[in-house]
Amino acid sequence: MPTGLVAKLSRQEPRPTGLLMASVAVVLDGTPPPRVLLIKRAERIGDPWSGQVAFPGGKSQEGDGSLRQTAVRETREELGLDLSGGSRFLGYFRTFRTHTGTMDVVPSVFSLEEEARLTPNGEVSAYFWAELGRLSSPDAAAVYRRERADGAVDMPAFRVGGHVVWGLTYRILSDLIQGGQPSGHVASRAPD
Repeated sequence: MPTGLVAKLSRQEPRPTGLLMASVAVVLDGTPPPRVLLIKRAERIGDPWSGQVAFPGGKSQEGDGSLRQTAVRETREELGLDLSGGSRFLGYFRTFRTHTGTMDVVPSVFSLEEEARLTPNGEVSAYFWAELGRLSSPDAAAVYRRERADGAVDMPAFRVGGHVVWGLTYRILSDLIQGGQPSGHVASRAPD
C-alpha cells in the first residue's frame, strides 16, 4: 500500500454536486510493490473515452445505493471481477470533474485480498497492472498530444508498457501518488 494513501481516503459517501455522478474502481492488488488495475477501453463510435486507458467504472445508475456500489457494478460488468467479495473497500478519494464540466467522478479504492480472475466484456479491449512506484519515476513521464478542433494540446501522461495514460486517469493517478486533497473536494477541470 502506498505510504499515506489510506489517510487521503474517506469512508463518507461524497455529496451529490448537481452534475452527473460516476465512480471508478481503483483496484490495488495488495502485493509489494503495489500495483493498480487499468483497462484499455474498446474503440467505439460515440464513446468520448474510446480507446483510452482508464479505471473500470462508469455513471451512477438508479438502484446503485452508493458510488462504491457503482464502482462494484461497473467492475463486475466490464471485467467479471466482483469487488463485493475478495476485496476490501479502503474508501473514496476526492472528486474529479471531467473536462466537459458535466460529470463528477469519484474514485472508490479497493485492495484485493485474493487473486483476481478477469474476464473483460466488449467495452474493454485489454487490461493490465501498473506498478504505482514506477509511475512516479522519470522513465514513466510522457506527453500525449491531443488533436482538437482549435489545435493540438500537449498533455502530461504516463507511459506504462506500450500504453499511454493521460487525461482524467492521469490526474487521478498523479494525485493518488503525489498527495492529493481530502475526499469531497471537487478538483478543477483540466483537459481530458
